[in-house]
Amino acid sequence: MLLCLLLLLPLTLLVSLTWADSRWELRLAARDLAEQRALTAARSALAWAEAWLMSLPGEARPPPCPAPCTIQPASHGQPPGGQSERWWLEHAHADGWQPESESLLMVRQPRGTPVGRWWIGELWVEPGAPGAQLTYYRVLARAARAPAGEPIVLESIVARPWGHRDWQDPLPAVPARFCQAVATPQPCGRTAWQRQQ
Repeated sequence: MLLCLLLLLPLTLLVSLTWADSRWELRLAARDLAEQRALTAARSALAWAEAWLMSLPGEARPPPCPAPCTIQPASHGQPPGGQSERWWLEHAHADGWQPESESLLMVRQPRGTPVGRWWIGELWVEPGAPGAQLTYYRVLARAARAPAGEPIVLESIVARPWGHRDWQDPLPAVPARFCQAVATPQPCGRTAWQRQQ
């Protein structure tokens, strides 16, 4: 009888450890899936924001304006990436949003996945040839991990030339297609990228 108990104890322990290990693996897999979905949503929102910026009429640079406008002036307070979910809901736009018509132009993520949000801030303006300017923008995109967890924030710096009516892309489109056709030595399109969180 004692021998049976001694043999049964390691077997029970082995089954318990295997069960706990499989639960741990399921949790890790769920966390990885949530991160991948949030990263996909943030990348989609970043691409949409850059494409929207390049779709604006190219004749003249739109002035930055205070919230709730689309292009914000550069601020020296807390960076938008570190702001709360409420701030992002109030100041940023959903992926696929068309600010001019104030409507959702297209749904870019499957149902049940996080929706990315985007925000654009003007960094600085370089004067160019008469009537031309080059503006650098900070583009941020954010998506929350579901059901909980730290959000993913992506940032890019985009150079946008202004001064010619042909300097714009249709929306939706691949961002900065016109940059390939612009025959200027100025930077155009995404110049830098990073993941903040």
